[in-house]
Amino acid sequence: MKLKAIFPTSTTYSKARQTLSERSESKGFTIVELLVVIVVIGILAAITIVSYTGISNKATLASIQSDLDNASRQLRLFQVDNMAYPTTISTDCSASPTTTTAPTNLCIKVSPGNSFGSSYTANNTTSPQTYSLNLTNTNSTIGYLTNDSKPIIPTNSVAPLNPVADWLAIPTGDHYGNFYDSITKTYATVTRTTPKTIYDPNTQHIYDVPANKLGINPRSDGKNGSEAVIEEARTNYLTNSYGAANDGIKWTTGWSENNYTGATLNNSLVAGVYGNTAWRTTWTQASNNQYYENYGKSGASTFATGDNAVTGFWVKGSTTGGVLRLGLYARNVSDVTIGTIQFSTVTLTGSWQYVSVAYNNLPVGTDHCLTEMLLNGIPIGATVDLTRTAFQLEKGAFATSYIPTTTTAVTRNADVVTIPTTNWSSSAGTWIAVATDTLGTNLNPNLIGWGTGSGNQYNLFTHMSNGPYAQFVSGGVDASAVFSRLASYFTASVAWTAGSPLTLYCGGTSQNSSNNVSALTTPPVTTGIGRNPYSTGSGNYNGPIQRIVVYGSALSSSNISTATAAIQNGP
Repeated sequence: MKLKAIFPTSTTYSKARQTLSERSESKGFTIVELLVVIVVIGILAAITIVSYTGISNKATLASIQSDLDNASRQLRLFQVDNMAYPTTISTDCSASPTTTTAPTNLCIKVSPGNSFGSSYTANNTTSPQTYSLNLTNTNSTIGYLTNDSKPIIPTNSVAPLNPVADWLAIPTGDHYGNFYDSITKTYATVTRTTPKTIYDPNTQHIYDVPANKLGINPRSDGKNGSEAVIEEARTNYLTNSYGAANDGIKWTTGWSENNYTGATLNNSLVAGVYGNTAWRTTWTQASNNQYYENYGKSGASTFATGDNAVTGFWVKGSTTGGVLRLGLYARNVSDVTIGTIQFSTVTLTGSWQYVSVAYNNLPVGTDHCLTEMLLNGIPIGATVDLTRTAFQLEKGAFATSYIPTTTTAVTRNADVVTIPTTNWSSSAGTWIAVATDTLGTNLNPNLIGWGTGSGNQYNLFTHMSNGPYAQFVSGGVDASAVFSRLASYFTASVAWTAGSPLTLYCGGTSQNSSNNVSALTTPPVTTGIGRNPYSTGSGNYNGPIQRIVVYGSALSSSNISTATAAIQNGP
């Protein structure tokens, strides 16, 4: 039927035709309508992606936590059944097991995307036996586990209030590891080309630390987590510093063993202590008031007037009489003693203990030094059982970790820990450090610093006669704040904003500096943890640091209290 026949008049027909024409021309969406639709779709997509990412991250963390819990349980059961931890672990449990009377491998299944890699290490020669295990996900999220800690995932332990960096000391092997940033999921760069050692007072053993790794111990206050020891360069000037470097009977080069008149000495190496090198001597005293000594000395021209010297070793044992002493002697070019320091009345126990003595400001004419272990006043018939290892003689006012030597002196490089300063603000920020006070063993040991030199630097450190100390020097302005001496573990923080006094916090207490802070000029893109960043390898902390947290703005006092409460007791 024709349209015109429906409408009786031409006017009505024309209007109807116009309406249909308009509808025909406007049947598509306008540009505005399309843009609205695109924006809505984008918002919905963003919400979906964020939700998915959040769910995915939670699933990843849950899988790591589950795998670490399972690994902890299986390792404990294996140790109970076999009286030792496995020497290796694997994840392919479909392979046929090796038939042995003493299994050494343990298969532990992990979730998809998770891997143990080659991170597992175990030490079954110590008491207690130890192990360390890292688990890595394909998105670089990690978790770690040791024999004396619960499973830890650094990402789960990020400090509150959105830090720009959160560096946490974590093990990557048995008593060694690195600092890991939970924000960027990256490790710090550690530069030390020589191996070193670390002593764990919990197990009372010395552990090897590979090159380019930090010595790592469980927190010394018994709380969860680990601490990294960052040390300066040192040289051990005592040659043949342990038994196995010699003839298997006693020290023969540069060492003497004498004054045990009438006694028959029984010498032997002790298994399981620093590569089976602990030296055990037993005897029954044959004459009254006699004494026993070991002594060794450094080479010619190794020490000089005004040097500081320190000697030390590990010892354990028992005796029914006598006093153990450790002595340090300054000697001239004619090998004549011109000064002596002695540490006496060391009580021998059945456990390992470290004994050291420092001789600061050696006298005029000093050419070399001699270290002596002396047990005197032993009554007739007394039974003596003496074990010692790791003799060391260094330049410095305090002892550092053991440096083994054979026929020559050996130098250990400094620990140089470098981290990026991405997203840090040169005009405002907050640092929070969790560490152990070094009790004056170094003049100004650095926790963290940033800058280019003496006139352009920010530092947070401890002071020889004080506690935490912050000094910000820039633009000709020197602003500083200091606290009184601390004991054991502490959490210190410093907040700054250009144009205002910096504030140093410790244990919830704050102290403002008297001068305003100037913005740091031309800040470098990297800095260091536990050392002076302006002179490579110097100003090392020489003590345990657990954590360094960095914020891109100055936190308020209440926010610093919140962050401190969240991190001071470990991850």
